[in-house]
Amino acid sequence: MQPFVLDMESTTQICDNLEQRKRRQAFYLRNGFRDTNVHRTYNDITMTIMMRGEGTFTMQDWDDIVDELKKYWWPKDIKEEYE
Repeated sequence: MQPFVLDMESTTQICDNLEQRKRRQAFYLRNGFRDTNVHRTYNDITMTIMMRGEGTFTMQDWDDIVDELKKYWWPKDIKEEYE
Protein backbone atom coordinates (compact mmCIF):
# COMPACT_ATOMS: atom_id res chain seq x y z
CA MET A 1 0.00 0.00 0.00
CA GLN A 2 1.32 3.43 -0.92
CA PRO A 3 1.43 5.87 2.02
CA PHE A 4 -1.37 8.42 2.21
CA VAL A 5 -1.26 11.56 4.36
CA LEU A 6 -3.82 14.18 5.35
CA ASP A 7 -4.09 17.05 7.76
CA MET A 8 -6.97 17.50 10.17
CA GLU A 9 -7.81 20.05 12.83
CA SER A 10 -5.90 19.07 15.96
CA THR A 11 -7.64 17.62 19.01
CA THR A 12 -5.02 19.29 21.23
CA GLN A 13 -6.12 22.84 20.43
CA ILE A 14 -8.72 24.67 22.53
CA CYS A 15 -11.67 25.28 20.21
CA ASP A 16 -15.46 25.36 19.92
CA ASN A 17 -15.66 22.11 17.92
CA LEU A 18 -13.43 19.80 19.96
CA GLU A 19 -15.95 16.93 20.00
CA GLN A 20 -16.27 17.09 16.22
CA ARG A 21 -12.47 16.98 15.88
CA LYS A 22 -12.27 13.99 18.22
CA ARG A 23 -14.91 12.10 16.22
CA ARG A 24 -13.06 12.87 13.00
CA GLN A 25 -9.78 11.66 14.47
CA ALA A 26 -11.46 8.46 15.73
CA PHE A 27 -12.84 7.87 12.23
CA TYR A 28 -9.38 8.16 10.68
CA LEU A 29 -7.83 5.92 13.35
CA ARG A 30 -10.52 3.26 12.76
CA ASN A 31 -9.72 3.39 9.05
CA GLY A 32 -6.02 2.70 9.35
CA PHE A 33 -4.53 6.16 9.80
CA ARG A 34 -2.14 7.02 12.59
CA ASP A 35 -1.01 10.27 14.17
CA THR A 36 2.48 11.19 12.94
CA ASN A 37 3.05 13.68 15.79
CA VAL A 38 3.70 16.29 13.11
CA HIS A 39 1.69 19.50 13.52
CA ARG A 40 1.49 22.75 11.57
CA THR A 41 -0.55 25.87 12.24
CA TYR A 42 -2.36 27.83 9.52
CA ASN A 43 -4.35 30.97 10.32
CA ASP A 44 -4.36 30.08 14.04
CA ILE A 45 -5.70 26.56 13.42
CA THR A 46 -3.35 23.76 14.43
CA MET A 47 -3.43 20.80 12.08
CA THR A 48 -2.39 17.24 12.94
CA ILE A 49 -0.82 15.24 10.13
CA MET A 50 -2.24 11.71 9.86
CA MET A 51 -0.74 8.90 7.76
CA ARG A 52 -1.89 5.55 6.45
CA GLY A 53 0.75 3.08 5.32
CA GLU A 54 4.21 1.99 6.33
CA GLY A 55 7.16 4.16 7.23
CA THR A 56 7.77 7.36 9.10
CA PHE A 57 6.66 10.88 8.33
CA THR A 58 8.52 14.03 9.35
CA MET A 59 7.98 17.77 9.28
CA GLN A 60 10.42 17.88 6.34
CA ASP A 61 8.18 15.43 4.45
CA TRP A 62 5.21 17.74 5.08
CA ASP A 63 7.17 20.81 4.05
CA ASP A 64 8.17 19.06 0.81
CA ILE A 65 4.50 18.30 0.03
CA VAL A 66 3.43 21.88 0.81
CA ASP A 67 6.27 23.33 -1.28
CA GLU A 68 5.13 21.22 -4.25
CA LEU A 69 1.50 22.25 -3.69
CA LYS A 70 2.47 25.93 -3.61
CA LYS A 71 3.77 25.62 -7.19
CA TYR A 72 0.20 25.05 -8.38
CA TRP A 73 -2.15 26.41 -5.73
CA TRP A 74 -1.90 28.33 -2.49
CA PRO A 75 -4.51 30.90 -1.41
CA LYS A 76 -3.04 34.27 -0.52
CA ASP A 77 -4.97 34.42 2.77
CA ILE A 78 -3.39 31.28 4.26
CA LYS A 79 -0.62 32.18 6.65
CA GLU A 80 1.64 29.32 7.62
CA GLU A 81 3.06 29.51 11.14
CA TYR A 82 6.12 27.57 12.18
CA GLU A 83 6.22 26.15 15.68
